[in-house]
Amino acid sequence: MRRWGIRKKVLVVTLVPTLLTTLMLGMFFTYSWVTNIESLLRDRGESLSRQLAAGAEYGLFTANRSLLSSLSNALLEEQDVRSITFFDSDGARLLHTGPGSSDTLSADQLTADQAVRILREDSTRFVTPVSLQDLMIETMLDPDARESMSRPQAPLGWVAVEMSHVRTEKETYKALLISLLLVLAGVIVSLIIALRLSRAFTDPIFELNRAVAKLKEGKLDTRIFTGAGPEFEQLESGLNAMAEELSKAQAEMQQNIDQATEDLRETLETIEIQNIELDFARKEALEASRIKSEFLANMSHEIRTPLNGIIGFTELLLKSPLPRQQRDHLSTIRKSSEILLTIINDILDFSKIEAGKLILDRVPFQLRDIVEEVMVMLAPAAHAKNLDLVPLVYNDVPDNIMGDPLRVKQVITNLVNNAIKFTQTGEVVLRASLEEDAADNNRVTLRLSITDSGVGLSRAQQQSLFNAFSQADASTARQYGGTGLGLAISKRLVEEMGGKIGLESELGKGSTFWFTLTSELSASGETVAPRDALSGERVIYLEQQKTTGLAVEHLLRDWGMTVDRVASPAAMQEQIEEAQKSQAGYALAIIGITRHVLNSSQYCALVRALEIERDCRTLLLTPTLETHDAPLSGLASGHLTKPVCRDAFYDELVLLVHGINSGGRMVLEHDRPAAPRLPAGNVPRVLAVDDNEANLKLVMTLLNDCQIEAEGAASGFEALSKARHKPFDLVFMDLQMPGMDGVETTTRLRDMDPATHRTPVIALTAHALADEQDRLIQQGFDGYMPKPISSSQLTDIIRDYTGFECGKADRHDQVRVPEIRDTRRAMRPSTRKMQQDCVSISESIQLAAGKADLAEELFSMLLEQVQSDRSRMEEFWRSGDQDGLLECVHKLHGATRYCGVPELRAAANRLETALKCSAPDLEHQKDQLVSAIERLQNWSDQTDWQQLFREQHQQAETS
Repeated sequence: MRRWGIRKKVLVVTLVPTLLTTLMLGMFFTYSWVTNIESLLRDRGESLSRQLAAGAEYGLFTANRSLLSSLSNALLEEQDVRSITFFDSDGARLLHTGPGSSDTLSADQLTADQAVRILREDSTRFVTPVSLQDLMIETMLDPDARESMSRPQAPLGWVAVEMSHVRTEKETYKALLISLLLVLAGVIVSLIIALRLSRAFTDPIFELNRAVAKLKEGKLDTRIFTGAGPEFEQLESGLNAMAEELSKAQAEMQQNIDQATEDLRETLETIEIQNIELDFARKEALEASRIKSEFLANMSHEIRTPLNGIIGFTELLLKSPLPRQQRDHLSTIRKSSEILLTIINDILDFSKIEAGKLILDRVPFQLRDIVEEVMVMLAPAAHAKNLDLVPLVYNDVPDNIMGDPLRVKQVITNLVNNAIKFTQTGEVVLRASLEEDAADNNRVTLRLSITDSGVGLSRAQQQSLFNAFSQADASTARQYGGTGLGLAISKRLVEEMGGKIGLESELGKGSTFWFTLTSELSASGETVAPRDALSGERVIYLEQQKTTGLAVEHLLRDWGMTVDRVASPAAMQEQIEEAQKSQAGYALAIIGITRHVLNSSQYCALVRALEIERDCRTLLLTPTLETHDAPLSGLASGHLTKPVCRDAFYDELVLLVHGINSGGRMVLEHDRPAAPRLPAGNVPRVLAVDDNEANLKLVMTLLNDCQIEAEGAASGFEALSKARHKPFDLVFMDLQMPGMDGVETTTRLRDMDPATHRTPVIALTAHALADEQDRLIQQGFDGYMPKPISSSQLTDIIRDYTGFECGKADRHDQVRVPEIRDTRRAMRPSTRKMQQDCVSISESIQLAAGKADLAEELFSMLLEQVQSDRSRMEEFWRSGDQDGLLECVHKLHGATRYCGVPELRAAANRLETALKCSAPDLEHQKDQLVSAIERLQNWSDQTDWQQLFREQHQQAETS
């Protein structure tokens, strides 16, 4: 009903009560009327049947049919009487008058005591019994007669009067019709009244709606006058007032629109003028950007050119013998020049990114190699501040991925360098973990984080940290240096590579810089040989730096080794001794030390005891040392600097545990890029062209140091003149020169080349903007060497383009790749079992009859003998001369009987016995004897044994 209109609601409210009332009254009066008609018919039928029964008493008693017939005919004249039937006392029909059925009645319908009414479809029969009544006075006075009369007597017969329903039905239909007409009349009257009433409500509303619709269409001159009553008059006045206000508002708005249109037209004209000005400004900005790029390129050249001379000649001076003070001054000059070069590179990289000219490579590379290169490069700076620099690359991180290794290395270097710069004590840890692995499309997301224990950053400092030329505060640049571009460049590089960068820091509690790297796995990665040579070996590890110890232990366990950690030198020595007593000694002892214990006597004694007394190989892990003459490095069998690199660490372990040197490899010439090969013994002729006198002098000096026939030219014209007189095997060409630049000079040199020979031309330039190498190759250059020039770069280019090895002109078949470790003698693995002492001073004196000077002389003679005996034994063994070997061992065995060398004596005795018995383990016994000789020689080299004999002699005299 909520959605009904007013007209419908008025009609419902008006018609429903009226209709219900009319229907109820019509039904009530119709029912009463029909009931009265039926009641009258019933009463008349009963009355006529009683009257007929009384009148037919004599006729039935006498069976006078004529009398009964006259009664019947007289009664048929009554209204609604259809037929009359008389029945005798037996229930048989005696007389029937009138139409209708002449059927007989059943016994239950002919009762003797009361009248019966029988209803039929179109009539009703009233059956009344006829009894004999005695009205004589004497009968009435006689009690016996009265008593007999009061008892029931059989009727004389029955009278049946049939009353027709025709008139009754007509009256009933008449009553229904009248009632229906009355109801319809009432409904119609109510409907007329409701319609009139609803129109009185709805017509004004419809008129109001039409007026509102006109107002909606914008016909604001519409006014409403319905005259429907005071209520509608208020609504009319409100709408009329609203229409008037809207009309005024529209007029005012139109005026404002006209004014705004005029203002907009003027604004568009102004904008058009500004667009023209902006177009001019854009062209000026592009021109300014081009000028800026050229300025940066020129500035790069102008700044790098003197830097080239400064750094180059500083390195040359540092190679010459100099007083310490001058060497320190030169080192300061070189470091300052390198810092200036770093600042220039940052500015140029940032300009390259801002100009949108940064192009990323997509080549396969090994992430762990990148991390190790950064750690090794920055380790000296960290160790100079006593910081623990640790890389942690988890096992699930894939190694072969696709990307730009140079840019990844640049980001890692920047973040680690910042961490070292702003950390005074503690550690800097680089963690590489797998953040997300999408196996479907062969893509991985790596997370690299650099955590330090430095000064930390406040929230305000973190907000602007990644902005260009921004640092934590104004004092940062003064205290630590830098341009504030490193993090901005790192952020842009990471975003260009599809990753994210961020930091987590708290003031005073250190910082964690992290970035993600999303890349595809490299399907063409190098096949890495399985590193299972150390599986099952036991090592003992002493480390004071917790995180470094965790990283090293992680590597060792990854290679299948069992690692036992100890906390002190005494604990290590005790545990190794106990392990050897149980015949299960350690294959290696790893000792990690810090800078302040490099000269510790406790650690020196530990290494000496393990190497000499326990014959257990030791590997020192030390921070980066300025010199390698520390006492510990001379005592230990192996020495690596922290943080350890996987390959070098593994090779060193294999050498110390198994005695196998796998650090170096031979590279055949065909493994390198093809280069023109000079005839044997020929030295290449090189032409250096540079307009800067200092740069030209530096290049000529470096070439002369390489023993190369070199000539210099200060201009392009001079270079062409010298090239016409004789050919050159290699040309170093500066790009920016007055008169004829390097590009034009190179083009003319190409025209002078014969058809069968192409002279390699290498560009020397300080430019560092985008796509420099590709552009130079397109201009006819064969290579590119940026300034400042280093001697290693120069020798590499000479080797690649001429095949000439600087200082090694006679080696053409193969080139030895420098080993990571120094070349040393063959390493003997650790002794796993408990053995006799190497030297006993007291036993030596006892065997010399208590004379210490004689014992010292005998021991000195034995040391001289074992060196020659070892060489003779090796020679006899190789030639298979067992008789000569037996004679040599017998002689050595005899000499050991007069000296306190229990281990050597026992080893000589076992080998002599094995030779005499032709035992199958001759080689093992021979190796044991050689090991005993080596231990004796090591002990004598590391120990002041003369002083020990003298001390024993003094103690004997004192006692």
